Amino acid sequence: MTNRIRQSLELETILTTTAAELRSFLETDRVKVYRFEPDGSGEVIAESIDGQRLPSLLGLHFPASDIPPHSREMFIKAKTRVIVSVPAQQITLNNQGNVATTGDLTVEEVQQTKIEDILQRPVDPCHVEYLTNMGVQSSLVVPIFHGEKLWGLLAGHHATPKTFTDEDLLMVQLLADQVSVALDQSHLLSEARAKTRQETLINQISTLLHTPQQVGQILENVLKTLVKASGCSGGRLYIHSTDPTTATQIYTYGDQPQLFLWGTQPQKSATGEALLLEAETFWQQLMRQPNLSPNTNPVGPHDEDWQSLRTEQLSVSAQLSNLNCHIVPDLYQEPFLTAVAPTFRNTRIRSILVMPLWYGKQALGCLTLFRDEIDTEILWAGRLDPDDRNRRVRQSFEAWRELKLRQSPQWHPAEIELVQAVGSHLGMALMQNRLYQWERENRLLVEMRNRELDTARNIAEEANRMKSDFLSSTSHELRTPLASTLNYLKLLKEGFYDNEEELKEYIGVAYQSAENLVAIINDVLDIAKIEAGRMSVQMNQVDLRPLLSEQIRMFHVESRHKGIPLILECEVEQVYADQGKLKQILTNLLSNALKFTPIGEIRITAKKAAAMSDSGEWVEIAVTDTGIGIDPNQRELLFEPFVQADGSIKRRYGGTGLGLAICKRLVELMGGRIFLESEGLGRGTNVRLQLPFDN
Repeated sequence: MTNRIRQSLELETILTTTAAELRSFLETDRVKVYRFEPDGSGEVIAESIDGQRLPSLLGLHFPASDIPPHSREMFIKAKTRVIVSVPAQQITLNNQGNVATTGDLTVEEVQQTKIEDILQRPVDPCHVEYLTNMGVQSSLVVPIFHGEKLWGLLAGHHATPKTFTDEDLLMVQLLADQVSVALDQSHLLSEARAKTRQETLINQISTLLHTPQQVGQILENVLKTLVKASGCSGGRLYIHSTDPTTATQIYTYGDQPQLFLWGTQPQKSATGEALLLEAETFWQQLMRQPNLSPNTNPVGPHDEDWQSLRTEQLSVSAQLSNLNCHIVPDLYQEPFLTAVAPTFRNTRIRSILVMPLWYGKQALGCLTLFRDEIDTEILWAGRLDPDDRNRRVRQSFEAWRELKLRQSPQWHPAEIELVQAVGSHLGMALMQNRLYQWERENRLLVEMRNRELDTARNIAEEANRMKSDFLSSTSHELRTPLASTLNYLKLLKEGFYDNEEELKEYIGVAYQSAENLVAIINDVLDIAKIEAGRMSVQMNQVDLRPLLSEQIRMFHVESRHKGIPLILECEVEQVYADQGKLKQILTNLLSNALKFTPIGEIRITAKKAAAMSDSGEWVEIAVTDTGIGIDPNQRELLFEPFVQADGSIKRRYGGTGLGLAICKRLVELMGGRIFLESEGLGRGTNVRLQLPFDN
């Protein structure tokens, strides 16, 4: 019998086999295994019956009054086995060790009576009636212990009178002891399985936390896995922002309260903005206290308020200080959740578990799990009720069906421990991710600064190169007119001229070379003053037509010499500008146009321009030539100091490359803009400057 019982470690199989083997051994009509509940009631969880001689009691619950407290106490203290013979109306108490007194006998009566007489006495009439109504004539009951705790009863019933021998009692006791051992083994097996499931789930979640996915997707998967594994209907993962510039993160799965609906239900914030559930005081207070143990709690600004609040209002909440989880068994009974309870009414959520997520003393957020309300159904095998009408039900053992709706679900310590373990891993993963993000941001910042340093170094090197080029080209440009001037002055000094006409020619060339030299020096000084911010303009209304005509006359000789006509089209009489600076700009532009135009024409136009802004009118002055043109990619570079489109062009046509740069700076000083356009090399150039019409 023992070998057959031990073939399985499953408690249900063990108890069913025990009942079957015992009934076969005792040759009784029914053997049942009765388990006590914490409230004293019990349930038949295993049974073996022979035919229909006795009704089945499997799955039925019995009230605590069926086996009253003093009877359970007798089983615990005396470890008594009870044999009842209904025909003899006699009860025999057979103990496993030392005999304790019983019944209504006094101490003197006990001392004067044989022990067999004490342990064998008339059975209570109501007990006889009870068994008779059940159809039982003989009964044998043996207690089953789990450690020192009375776990249940092993009972054999027979529909006819039956005698139980000492051998029967010994065998039943041995089987009851086997059941006790099996309970220990089953408990160990259940713990091992629960531990394995927990470790498996934690490993699964740990693997998810380190998968190469986006952090948001990982957290969603972890939350989904945890909700399913913990038997919850929904969950939320709330993560604080790492700095004021980033928003908090919220991940949800499963059933959720509808906090964000507008209208009459549910509530909305005073500002009209949707609030997260975690913004409520309940969650905020919990997140300030990662552990209820006073030795490990970081002190927050509202700790005293929270403690007093919990004492006065959080009366329903169960606190597991060592597990750092906060449970509200029934959110509708929790005064601290009165404000948000209506938002849950469209769901079946009844219980809430909140676990603040901390790493060290740094708050990371919180994990909230929801558990739905449950409906319970208990089949009572008759219930003690003073109403005589219930006697018939009790006598027939017709099961009473007790249905309880919308009950609060339970949170078992193993489930809470699982959530807490996952929460710890989650906290570490979140912290690792934050550290990684910080490290990444710092690395990107360092890389960005390195790039900026590289750019600054390149700019400095380019500026240095340009300065060298400028010094080289400017030196060349200065040396050319200076050398020409010195040469002609030497000829004049040594009298190497033949006549008066040649003398005037030498003087004229020396003078022109000196003027060119002065012009180059002026350009250098101008750009230096502009770059230093010391160039100023005197803005006035300028008569434009005479100014442009004067410019035409200045370049008339050179124009006629090259055969390039200068055409003037002036549709505007005045412009608001610095007259001297405007002349300097036009001189530069016309000089460049004549320099880079071998054939064709040069056209100067002045007209009203489209408004550049909402205020005032604008004048556009353009110098258009049919010269060598510009590569479109080089247009903007030509406005930079010391830059020319092509070094070969510079060498061919001369110049310092400061003309357009000075023009651009001067136009901007006068509040205007300048544009350089060309359809490409060999297709001419058009330079437009726009200035205000008046002040």
